[in-house]
Amino acid sequence: MATKEEAYKGLERVKAKFSDPNLKEKFKDFTKKLQFSFTDISVNYYFDVVNGQVKTLKEGKIDNPDIQVSMKTDTFIGILDKKINPATSYMTGKIKVKGSMGDLIKLQKIM
Repeated sequence: MATKEEAYKGLERVKAKFSDPNLKEKFKDFTKKLQFSFTDISVNYYFDVVNGQVKTLKEGKIDNPDIQVSMKTDTFIGILDKKINPATSYMTGKIKVKGSMGDLIKLQKIM
């Protein structure tokens, strides 16, 4: 089973992708609150993204996130390592997502 530290390190990898020069332009007007829930370790983290820059990455829950993602930590790490297909994981129920479909499609670029 994955750990809280592995989940956080994975989220730091996602955070770093927002600074990628190849992606920065695509996210310049992206201002959203993202909630990640790791069901296997009962831990929640949230991102506060303002104009494509991550302003906050903290443990905890927030009210009314724009995008909410729930999954097991191993699934998350597998997606980041390109060993698991995110679309297949979504269709098979390994990832549960709430939010605008346009935002979700955009976020695939950083996963």
